[in-house]
Amino acid sequence: MARRRLPTLSALRAFEAAARHGSFKLAAHELAVTPTSISHQVKSLEEQLGLKLFDRFNRRVELTKAGEHYVATLTRAFDDIDAATRQLRKHGEGDGAGQRLVIVSNPGFVDCWLRARLADFQSRHPGLWPEIIPSDATREELAGGAHMAIHYGHPLNGLRCELLTKTSYFPVCSPHLMEGPHALTSLANLRHHTLLHEAAPEHWGHWLKEAGAPAGIDWRAGPVFHSSVLAIETAVAGQGIAMADELIAGDHLEAGRLVKPFGLTLDAAQACYLVAPRGGDAPQGMAVFRAWLIDQIARFKPLMNELARNEPYSRPT
Repeated sequence: MARRRLPTLSALRAFEAAARHGSFKLAAHELAVTPTSISHQVKSLEEQLGLKLFDRFNRRVELTKAGEHYVATLTRAFDDIDAATRQLRKHGEGDGAGQRLVIVSNPGFVDCWLRARLADFQSRHPGLWPEIIPSDATREELAGGAHMAIHYGHPLNGLRCELLTKTSYFPVCSPHLMEGPHALTSLANLRHHTLLHEAAPEHWGHWLKEAGAPAGIDWRAGPVFHSSVLAIETAVAGQGIAMADELIAGDHLEAGRLVKPFGLTLDAAQACYLVAPRGGDAPQGMAVFRAWLIDQIARFKPLMNELARNEPYSRPT
């Protein structure tokens, strides 16, 4: 059999979504990435194919003839893959070998909190197999067949939303930044360090204002990561100070990889919810996973409460 010469899957998904929506912005929302990322992926695909798929105008894009022909085939292919995946999941739930639970979750929550605890769930419930999809596209993933979602944000209309926990936010940094001539023992020394942002720099602006920070600290400066994981990992590496919440930073703080240099903690506008479709047949394992997740968060609550206090956090020795 001849070797297939296929473009990258990420580029194909970006193009198909952009063509289906007629918008890079809406495609970005569906795939939980930035419009810039969609634009780069489409451009990469055009370069791989050696032809234009979109005509670009100031405020809109239009498919070329080649793009129209290509997306028709791609959409059918993705629909076939989606149907085959749904059928396989359905079969897996009833074959007696175990039950697959498809869970979509905020990527930062997966990497910084959930992943470390899944071994406990698996040891307690060996017949239930979590399939974790790290994505912020909660509504789209549930419509696509996911059984439940762990969602950071606000309640979503038309879906069952159960509050798991409220969160607050505060600066975190490597303990190495607490030493040296510009040690983070005073707000004034923030001007000597890099501020790390997750999507919205305004969090830093609000926090600095509430903390009464001195003039001269530019809260807009510093790299912006559209991923809490990247922001936290950069802070752990000692390359700046990140804004984080208790769930995302808690394990790092307890392990001593991060510290909370200043006491001020502000309530977050968003919260963490367990989300599921309304009605329909839900796998029995959903109730089991829900109970386990609520128990794990309850066990974590004492640390969360400690971090939410308006004083620096000192790891127990």
